[in-house]
Amino acid sequence: MSRADASGINSDGLYKDPTVYDILHEPGTDAEIRMLERVWWRVSAESPRTALEPACGTGRYLTRMARAGWAVRGFDIDPAMVKFSRERLRAQNTSGWRVWADRFDTFGGRIKAGSIGLAFCPINSIRHVSSDAELVRHLKAIRRVLAPNGVYAVGISLSAYGLEAPTEDVWSGSRRGVRIKQVVSYTPAAGGSNRRNRAERVDSVLEIRQRGRVEIRSSSYSLLSYSREQWEAAIAKSGMRTIGMVNEFASEFDPGRIGYAIWLLATPEHPLAGKQGIRGLRRSD
Repeated sequence: MSRADASGINSDGLYKDPTVYDILHEPGTDAEIRMLERVWWRVSAESPRTALEPACGTGRYLTRMARAGWAVRGFDIDPAMVKFSRERLRAQNTSGWRVWADRFDTFGGRIKAGSIGLAFCPINSIRHVSSDAELVRHLKAIRRVLAPNGVYAVGISLSAYGLEAPTEDVWSGSRRGVRIKQVVSYTPAAGGSNRRNRAERVDSVLEIRQRGRVEIRSSSYSLLSYSREQWEAAIAKSGMRTIGMVNEFASEFDPGRIGYAIWLLATPEHPLAGKQGIRGLRRSD
């Protein structure tokens, strides 16, 4: 997970320990991968079985996909996350993988043009970009490395400025005697053209219990917010095309002005570019 920040707030507290991050985010990974593979089957199954994950974090997706026979590529800005991912992939003794440290907009030279059949960036990781310009450069790099019928699945929550209220999520996980609870509070961005006014503030409190001890870690960071108009404008500037939107079950779903969906982006050469909807192209599972 990239730590690039729209407001300059330090986010080290949340990503200090890849193991803690992995314990919290591991549940549900298998279901998320099934969703991604359903999408690939439906819109890109003739493309290479090579996957790319920007902001790959601890490599939880990449490890499972490599085990299933995918060639996998991943990068993250955080060296600790990269080290964790590499060790995880080495431990399962699979081949055909590469993980390295990089930014959203500088990775392109490490990947052969047209070689990626499935790229994915779920759960708002894309919103760690620092600016619209970085996002457009990122999407242009994705366009270069995607196969003509490949797909980029991007999970993003859109904002309707002025209509959103603060929200809170609670996450928990455990592994080998370590129990973790995270309370995350979100303060919506005010909106507008100014980058700081588009920063959604995220406050995280981690409670880590192990060996009879309790540790509290607090941190704050921000995510760059996108209205639907701002998001679609960035896609258009990059030369990518939207070929569909789905929910977490890979069913067609349009979030409207606000809400989370997985946007399916492709090059102009994709068979579905310029068409509406993905239903019926291929089997969905």
